[in-house]
Amino acid sequence: MLYVLNDLIIDTEAHTVRRDDTVLKLSDLSFDLFLSLIAAAPKPLNNKEISTTTWSSEHVSDQTISQRVTLLRKALGDDPKNPTYIRTIRGKGYAIFGSVERAEGKYLRNTRWFSGSRNLVTVTAGLAVLACAGVLFWRAPGFVQEHEALTEHSTPKTAVEILIERAEAQLSLHQSRETNRAITMLREALIEAPKNFDARLMLSFALSTKATKFDGDKPEEQEAEAIARALISEQPDNSNAWSALAYSLGAQGRMNESLPAYQRAYQLNPRNASALSSAAHVFLLQGNLQQALMLEMKAKQAGGNSRYAEIQIFQVLELIKHPAADEWRAKALSLNPEQVVVLREIARSHLRKGKPTAAIEALDQAKGEDRFAPQILQLRGRGNISLGRIAKARLILSGAGWRGQYDLAALDARSGDSALADSFFKAEKLASIESDPDPESRISLAEIKSAQGENDQAVQLLTQAVSLGWRDVGWLKKSPFLSELMSSDEGRMIEQRIERELEAQRILIGGSDGLVKFLGD
Repeated sequence: MLYVLNDLIIDTEAHTVRRDDTVLKLSDLSFDLFLSLIAAAPKPLNNKEISTTTWSSEHVSDQTISQRVTLLRKALGDDPKNPTYIRTIRGKGYAIFGSVERAEGKYLRNTRWFSGSRNLVTVTAGLAVLACAGVLFWRAPGFVQEHEALTEHSTPKTAVEILIERAEAQLSLHQSRETNRAITMLREALIEAPKNFDARLMLSFALSTKATKFDGDKPEEQEAEAIARALISEQPDNSNAWSALAYSLGAQGRMNESLPAYQRAYQLNPRNASALSSAAHVFLLQGNLQQALMLEMKAKQAGGNSRYAEIQIFQVLELIKHPAADEWRAKALSLNPEQVVVLREIARSHLRKGKPTAAIEALDQAKGEDRFAPQILQLRGRGNISLGRIAKARLILSGAGWRGQYDLAALDARSGDSALADSFFKAEKLASIESDPDPESRISLAEIKSAQGENDQAVQLLTQAVSLGWRDVGWLKKSPFLSELMSSDEGRMIEQRIERELEAQRILIGGSDGLVKFLGD
């Protein structure tokens, strides 16, 4: 659907706003807010209505909404004192300034930039609670949708379509309880329509989301993969199905397998920016920082959208001590406030700098059930260990799932109890960990061995982690279990190796004019 507002053309399918031949840079949330105001025009939306239509939540602060409006105006080049597109109506909220028209005839026939048809999965937007906005957005890694504004002539929806839409709304909140609700709704939809492609696709993404962000169980991870493979067998050229497969493989720690699947998703649909961004995350874990940034840049230039691009770019830049790191961190917080993944990386940043209090304060921004997400609890527990609050740390870590078990094992070992620590080094458990290409598991085992006083084995594990791509020397030096080891000759050798790897990446990044310009924009 195309809309015209003064000199702007808003394309809801391409998810773009254009002025003449220039595509304006709007983040996902800014675009969603803009469409909410357009759908309501000429009526204003108050903060509660904006909270519901843009964030699908009733608990977004007035300050967050005000900041988002400011960012939207900045992206549009709009002056709030002399508005062209958005006006503030005291006591009533915000409204579109000017008349909004649906693009007909000449726009559809003559504009060379009209996006045309796409081979995408269509999930029609429009829950009753979002009717005034007419649109609904949900993005899992690599999932790209077409969006259509509701009209009064829309055909009545089936019960299955309504369940899918409700599940979509729950997933858009990116919270633990809502993700579980979405999974339940999608299973209900599939009881009624077992072959529904959209419901199966969304269920695969939802199960992988639960696994990666909220520590789902192994059967659900495997189910997500099985669903994705079935979808690919039905539609081999469906970009979203390949993204679902890649996401499910990544959720299981099979990073090397997920990378070509993400690349295939992008090959099938160059607008699938989330697939590129997810592939960039794999490169980040493997220590190929320059390639990670190249993919993030390519995703941005493709005009697509990825929820976590900014926080991943920040991660890379902080590792190489790039001057633009703080700027990208601010972008990530602005675009996705209160999101688990963003808060987790901000907290990790504080911990690697030896600032546990700041880390805990960042984690305190998590809302609702997200406060108890295992990733949040684990980092909160580590922060309390660094502050010497061991009893409190133990209590917190006991609710942090398998992530917390590593830290509890190290705490126990440090106090002389190695029962839990030894369980990680039984043959079956160790074989599972050794087959995992994610270097972080080696770091956790090294912490346990160091806490047991077995520094030679800890050094071997750290060396393996570096070989697999670990580049976060700050995390090692500020670890409550590795700091003493890292000050030894062996630790300094590991640090020097990491610094050599980082310097090589700095040279590669600095040698790319395109990247230099992109990071500074």
